[in-house]
Amino acid sequence: MFARAIRGLKQQVSTQVLSVATVALALFCLAGALLVLENAGALVRRWSAPARVTVFLADNAPAEQVDALRAVLASLPEVEDARHITASEARSSLARGDRTLGAAPVELFPATIELRLLPAAATEARVRLVAERVRRLPMVVEVETYRGFTERLRTLLGGGRTAAAAMAFAVLVCVFAVVSNTVRMSLAARTREIEVLRLVGATRSYVRAPFLLEGALLGGFGAAVALALLAVLYLASRASFEASLGAVLGIQPVFLSAWLLGAFLLGGSGVGVVGSAVALRRGLRS
Repeated sequence: MFARAIRGLKQQVSTQVLSVATVALALFCLAGALLVLENAGALVRRWSAPARVTVFLADNAPAEQVDALRAVLASLPEVEDARHITASEARSSLARGDRTLGAAPVELFPATIELRLLPAAATEARVRLVAERVRRLPMVVEVETYRGFTERLRTLLGGGRTAAAAMAFAVLVCVFAVVSNTVRMSLAARTREIEVLRLVGATRSYVRAPFLLEGALLGGFGAAVALALLAVLYLASRASFEASLGAVLGIQPVFLSAWLLGAFLLGGSGVGVVGSAVALRRGLRS
């Protein structure tokens, strides 16, 4: 059966190559969307757990009160480290490599107390309670827990998943149509062979089997090519991402998980089989 399927593929090499390329292009778009969602999910998980709080201080906050507040915050069980960042230190940190920011007046940069939390001890409810209490102090302008950023990320991730589901449906329809039409053309080119097989008593399943395998190979090869192209693009852009955004966002880019890679390949082959079966149902009625 496998030899017959390979022989059938070789009879129309240009058509089969074009079909695999079309399937690969469609599945590449879907795989790219899945890769983006995979990393967005990692980003949401990284930022969902309370890990950092910034206390913005008033310009005229007395130094002794700031030190006392920092000491009190550092003594909390969920706080791993509490550091006072002066306005000049904030300017120096933000102005690295930027002369414009380095020349800006120091008054434009707020003094803060940066809290680094223990993920195992800090809960969202506890962080919210501490933030509300600290906001009431006259020396404090605002307390940023970065929850709004996380909620926006979750909203975007939910919208991205919906868009990916719609894209997956469109891609699968495209793959189904390409494989179905390719198998239909293969049927037309091998009409005489099929007639001979029927005359010698070949069963329906014996006639259908190599065409179903062709569909599986077309879908599987297309999925494999799409994943290979995505892996090359991922490896080429990973270093630049880590250098520019990795340190800021606190995550390292990840590729598709092993089970997702397997499901992607099996899905491509499965859609190919379905497309081939539909083409056979229409083409072998006579």
